[in-house]
Amino acid sequence: MDLCGPFPDVEIGGHRYILSIIDDFSRKVTTYPIKEKTEVFKHFSNYQKGAERFLNSKVINVRTDNGLEFCHAEFQSYLDDLGIKAERTNVYSPQQNGVAERYNYTAVDAIKVMLNSSGLSKGFWAEALLCHTYVWNRVCHGNQSLTPLNFTVVINHLLSILKLLEALLTQVYLNN
Repeated sequence: MDLCGPFPDVEIGGHRYILSIIDDFSRKVTTYPIKEKTEVFKHFSNYQKGAERFLNSKVINVRTDNGLEFCHAEFQSYLDDLGIKAERTNVYSPQQNGVAERYNYTAVDAIKVMLNSSGLSKGFWAEALLCHTYVWNRVCHGNQSLTPLNFTVVINHLLSILKLLEALLTQVYLNN
């Protein structure tokens, strides 16, 4: 998870930052254009609840830099209460959070290209970001044979099959 910004061109809705949350397993990206750094906690808690409901699995750890938006007491106590391990990178070591950092560089470049080629004003950067994220999650990356979105859906389906199998085996065991 990483925060990128502030952008010099305030977006039409007043957004100045990008919050990027990347699932390490599937590489599925969720981005939030936000106005203030204080919104990070709210967006993360909503993301965490939704991801856990969708995958029916707990978030185990969160890797961030040492930005104040990730290190304040409310955020840390939230993670502690849920048993989520906070992995913080060392100061001036962005490569330790390389997946999120690389995504942010790629997203910013894509935003610039989309806005320049479309002729839209720089105030539409948040819309371009959401468009880029939509496409990113639907394209294979590296040596993956599935897109991040398909990977997430397949894993969710496999987990539901395993739970059904567990229930059937439990029933067979109890009947014997």
